[in-house]
Amino acid sequence: MEHNNREIPSLDGLRAISIILMIISHVSVDLYRTYSASFTSLESIIQTLFLVGNLGVFTFFIISGFLITSLLLREERINLRKFYFRRTMRIFLPYYFYLLVMVGLTVGGVLKITSYNFLAAFTYTKNYFFDETAPDAWFLAHTWTLSVEEQFYLLFPGILFLVGRKHILKVLGFVLLCCPLFRLIYVIQNPEIPVEFGRFEAVADSLAFGCFLAILRERLHQQKWYASLMRSNLLLVAPFVALFISTWAHYPKYYNKMLFVLIAITIENICVTLFLDWVVTNHDGKLGRLLNARAFAFVGIISYSLYLWQQPILSPNVQLPIILKVLLILLISLASYYLIEKPSLRLRSYLEKKESIARFLKG
Repeated sequence: MEHNNREIPSLDGLRAISIILMIISHVSVDLYRTYSASFTSLESIIQTLFLVGNLGVFTFFIISGFLITSLLLREERINLRKFYFRRTMRIFLPYYFYLLVMVGLTVGGVLKITSYNFLAAFTYTKNYFFDETAPDAWFLAHTWTLSVEEQFYLLFPGILFLVGRKHILKVLGFVLLCCPLFRLIYVIQNPEIPVEFGRFEAVADSLAFGCFLAILRERLHQQKWYASLMRSNLLLVAPFVALFISTWAHYPKYYNKMLFVLIAITIENICVTLFLDWVVTNHDGKLGRLLNARAFAFVGIISYSLYLWQQPILSPNVQLPIILKVLLILLISLASYYLIEKPSLRLRSYLEKKESIARFLKG
């Protein structure tokens, strides 16, 4: 799957944008703690910067839905054993190494992560079971997005296998209808709830939009109006609309929260999905060449390690200047990529070639 990801142009570049938005978001937390008391005029700007991370997360989800569905549809028959083996080898080792380091720091007395929070992260259920007020909760707080991803990996391939390609669009359509309703229910139950939801049923439509695009992309491009839209530069506006909606969430007095969770988040997802298709389609254009430039795409390639390790480094417990924190994130992420991720992928490739493993994966 790592190899196939390289075959779809611009995806790594989009991953790079997503992880950069997330790092900007968490850097803003540090800036807010450092400067807001002295420079109150910056407070609103810094808080708004924090919200761009939500757009980065939505973009990651849509890319995941698009990529995983594209890979599954390439196979004549969906092989669930092979799918789960490959995803496990791709995701588990770097992630559980990160958790192991956090456990080591806790046992050593450097951190005070609770067993409850650790268990939630370990089982990919952080988006349902987690105590945000517990000591050092920050160090595992970002694992909610991985929880959503793993829940998607657990559910979607099996559903696609059971209902078949013919009926999967109905399932996805149902998801697109239900997720805004779940968000609405949560807002009605608690009007003070933030609009950055983490539960799977409230964010799964981002993944579903990516799945929809993978399934319908060929048919859409055969439609004159859609092909014309993809050839135009009109969709350059789409990411800015999505960014506006994401930051708009910070100003609830300017919108109706119920309408926001019903409509605005869906519009944000549509904008990101259309832009994804546009940059993949126009990968040889100016923006496409930037997204596919070796240095930029490499940031996307190591985005998983960046995602894991930016969180502890950007903790308020780490007393370093921001520029040094960013450099430290890059160095540790590179070490994680070359010492854990790549060896894990090589091990995956080696195991797939072993006759006994190959027979098992074929079912």
